[in-house]
Amino acid sequence: MEGSVHPEGSFEKIPPKVNWKDRKATDSACGILYLVALVAWLGLGFAMISQSVEIFEDDFTYTQEIKDLAADCCADIQTATAPDGVTYNSDGGLCSSDSDRRLDASGKLPEHLFDAFAMKPGIPTVMIMGCIVMSVVWILLLRTFAKTIVFTSEAVKVCAMLYLGVKVGAFWFILAGNYCVYVFCARKKLLFAAKIISHAATGLKENPQMFIALFIVKAVYVVQALLYIKFFEASVKVKTVELSIELTESYDTNADMVCTTGAEYSCAWEDWISEDSDVANNHCYEHDGYCDYPTISPGMVGVCDIVEPSWVSNGRAYIMLVWLWSVMFFTQFRLAIVACVIGSWHWHPDNKPSPMQALSTTATKSFGTVSYSGLICAMVEQFYKWAKLRWYHLVPPMLFVVGPLKITLCILGWCLKSCLQMLTKFSLVLHVFTGDTFFGSAKKCFGIMKRHFIGGFITEASSKNIMTIFAYVMAVAFCFSTWAWVDDEFDMKTIPGSTDDLWWILWTMLAAFCIYYPVLGLFFLVVLNGWMAEWSKAERDWDWEKKKEAKLWVPAFCATFVGCIVKLFFDYMGGIILDSIDVMFLCFAIDKDNNVDLSKSAFAAICVDIPGVITTANPLQEPKDPLLVAAPVQPGQFVAAAGTGVPQGQVQPFGMSQSGGVQMMPLGQPMMPLGQPMMPAMGLPVAMGQPMEMANMTPEQMQQQQMMFMQQQQMMQQQMMMQQQPQQATM
Repeated sequence: MEGSVHPEGSFEKIPPKVNWKDRKATDSACGILYLVALVAWLGLGFAMISQSVEIFEDDFTYTQEIKDLAADCCADIQTATAPDGVTYNSDGGLCSSDSDRRLDASGKLPEHLFDAFAMKPGIPTVMIMGCIVMSVVWILLLRTFAKTIVFTSEAVKVCAMLYLGVKVGAFWFILAGNYCVYVFCARKKLLFAAKIISHAATGLKENPQMFIALFIVKAVYVVQALLYIKFFEASVKVKTVELSIELTESYDTNADMVCTTGAEYSCAWEDWISEDSDVANNHCYEHDGYCDYPTISPGMVGVCDIVEPSWVSNGRAYIMLVWLWSVMFFTQFRLAIVACVIGSWHWHPDNKPSPMQALSTTATKSFGTVSYSGLICAMVEQFYKWAKLRWYHLVPPMLFVVGPLKITLCILGWCLKSCLQMLTKFSLVLHVFTGDTFFGSAKKCFGIMKRHFIGGFITEASSKNIMTIFAYVMAVAFCFSTWAWVDDEFDMKTIPGSTDDLWWILWTMLAAFCIYYPVLGLFFLVVLNGWMAEWSKAERDWDWEKKKEAKLWVPAFCATFVGCIVKLFFDYMGGIILDSIDVMFLCFAIDKDNNVDLSKSAFAAICVDIPGVITTANPLQEPKDPLLVAAPVQPGQFVAAAGTGVPQGQVQPFGMSQSGGVQMMPLGQPMMPLGQPMMPAMGLPVAMGQPMEMANMTPEQMQQQQMMFMQQQQMMQQQMMMQQQPQQATM
């Protein structure tokens, strides 16, 4: 693949080294801001834990703390003066005579997903710890047996689907079959991805101590994730008893009852039991209605009730936002450590930092820049969440009002997310190499990416897809395992395959979306969980089965939440491999800028087969450098730029001999096919044959090769004349 032609000019070269010793702290203001936000996050979370209260005893009676708060509120309401339009009911709410009534049932139903986790803390703990162990084992095996694990991962995905097929239903068997067909059709892409992952794993195998630092960061990440869950569990328990003003309706109990379906239908009991079929069929109950007293007028009534303090909802939003920043921070922190170690190993393996030195440098000198890049990624993620198209935007009248704007913002958000996160990622890697500030590195990084990658954008989709799909399948497996566990604990039957209720289709679609976008999914799930909890509160009947029906969404939400956390953990571990690939991309570009001989670089040979890589020599050279003549490039080959007077080699594709191809050299030096001697043993030049016509060459490449062949012939003739002149002089 050829890139665009650039005019001759100069550019600032990045030294091919990692400046991990002599560097100053950068972007300290953003680092301080993150620390302040994190301290406030911890303070708010622990404040919620300290303010949380239990509402019910084990036997479903109110706790003594709630009773004491209710007694104070009921005493106040009896002496308080109600405002205009409001009536205080000293016998309503918690002040009623049956407020301490027991349920006949022996258990307690969860109000929402965090209430379920608070009641059964073993469910999220076991599931998350299990996923941590599995993700660590997976990445360690991938480091050593890259190609084998890639195909084993595909087999694990199929087995997971088959397992779900046995537990859930035939849908997963169909999905497993389709996925097997996909694996067969995409086997070449999988082999290429395995080759890239294998090369990235080489750097990990050569630097096994790096995992010490990465696991320390992972441990901190896990602790914060557990605190995040704990803080949310506590936030839903922050309750108090206050005077709550509710909108109520007054009924005229002296009037006759009327049918809600229509006044023409009878509400008389004798009509309902009448032997006359016409009279009985005219009753309200026969027309899907019920009888009630007519409404006089709505009114406001104040009662003592359990409410959530106003500051809790704002605090919960703050916890979510800082958690989003932290997720991106740990991702960038991991990338910085990988860049420091892999970059040093690539350029100066005898002078590379130890794991603790890389961790220390990242946590001190680079802390502000890592916080900066994490904040940018978090803002991009939040904008993408806000701009995302929802189903109701396609329903009139929203379709005509908000629909076009949302569609435009959705496309713009996707493009911005991909481009900005890619540039942020490579800018951070360049910061690790040079020690510059974030924006200083971003400016240099943009120039490097434009010179060596078409459109200034590069990503290796096949290896990324393998990591993403494996993480997704494992998260789905944990999701449905959690779903079955919660069903069993609360005696519900909501998992697909165990019920005829079609609500499971909606919950499965919700889980699939949230797990695929775990960060956005957690935000959306928490908000939707609050809405569903408020909606289900309308069912206050003491009948156990009715309350259970109103809570059938809780197991699906618990499972989806665990699935999102598992996806984040597997993405974090798989990101170690992807980070190594990204670091090698930038090392490859910097080597080209510095005219490093890439003839023996296995990664350079792989790079030329990736779409978007400019495989010609450096498009820009400094004036003092000799003008390089671009040699034709076969698919699968990379022609390296040459240094001053130093002939450079050619990266040979895997499985091909080195007898063919044209070597690129500075103008003024002979250019010959590789493997053909320039002079025979007698010392006389040998006439060169016709230029080789390579497969898949464009007409422009053929013409260029012919011109180079003519230049070679002219240089050969000049050399022959220069060699013959001394011989004639001696004769």
